[in-house]
Amino acid sequence: MMIDDCIDSEDRPTLVFTFGLREGEEFPLEQANAVIGRDRSVDIRLDSPFVSRQHAKIEHQGGYWYLTDLFSKNGVYKNLNRIQPGKQVLLGHRDQVQIGSVSAFEFHDPERTIHQSEKRLLGHGLRLDGPNHDVYVNGEQLEPPLPPQQFTLLDSLVNKEGNVLTNEEIARALWPEAAGGVESAAIDNAISRLRDRLAEVDRTHKYIETVRGVGRRFVQKEAR
Repeated sequence: MMIDDCIDSEDRPTLVFTFGLREGEEFPLEQANAVIGRDRSVDIRLDSPFVSRQHAKIEHQGGYWYLTDLFSKNGVYKNLNRIQPGKQVLLGHRDQVQIGSVSAFEFHDPERTIHQSEKRLLGHGLRLDGPNHDVYVNGEQLEPPLPPQQFTLLDSLVNKEGNVLTNEEIARALWPEAAGGVESAAIDNAISRLRDRLAEVDRTHKYIETVRGVGRRFVQKEAR
């Protein structure tokens, strides 16, 4: 049996159904993965024609929990945003998940921790706690947290650390519905607001560098 096949009962996350089918019921995640759907073979059954036979999957990997839409017909939503079919999406404590239009649950994670390796890195420069959408600058947590759009922008920049995130990539990340019709002023304003927030906790380093005519680059603070 794989290490992740069983979850310690003290750290067992739970799905708390809040709407529609199974409302009021709770399902502790006793194994490393659980499939949701209308088929009799799934782990959590939602008996509705609007639910696919295997609609969604929740699984535990590397200390984190992930949600995947199994190419369902009516979709899976996390915090009101439809997720891309087949793509793993991180689940955080109290994230809201909707299965089509017939059922919804809240993900409860009693552990709510990040990896020890990440904790050791929090004392220097800028670090992201992706599962909880928290930002740490020199070990200090940014409060209040960044709005979702600003966190998406910062996460996109950090993921390309040392390389340029083009203006087109920024526009797609922040306004995917705009289909290329984003004014450069809107991008400038988004970058400016993010820089102002980071400067609240560290005015000694410029984390976002402008590459004129191309885009922006995330620059990590060097250790002394």
